[in-house]
Amino acid sequence: MRHALRWAVKQGDPAALKALGFGKAAQVEIGNASITPKHAQIGGAVAIGFDIRNTMSRPQDLMADLAVHYVKSSGKSAAKVFKLKALKLAAGETAHLQKKLSLSQMTTRKHFAGRHAVDTLVNGQAFALGHFELAGG
Repeated sequence: MRHALRWAVKQGDPAALKALGFGKAAQVEIGNASITPKHAQIGGAVAIGFDIRNTMSRPQDLMADLAVHYVKSSGKSAAKVFKLKALKLAAGETAHLQKKLSLSQMTTRKHFAGRHAVDTLVNGQAFALGHFELAGG
């Protein structure tokens, strides 16, 4: 069922999230966000990391994803969602999540120069992490 609902979960569909046990709005704090390097080159890579803390007095089941708003050839941006992790955080517990993204040109994704925003999606709710500037390679 998890694999069948993968696309719907990436879209933040409430019914899909609920079916997998992540239907409740996350009560979390996002901190220590880092995107390095801030000025990347096409062909390079960017590392994204952040802390997620449960602000509730009881455990929470959380589904964390990463949304990168890639600049397209038209200059507009479109989000690509990457799976991060499903986790259960105890009351007040903090977890560090990170992902390294390749900025190499691929047959399935071309990269274009510009400002790329980065968000985390926790149980379908977006939290801004920052951005990086991508320059031509």
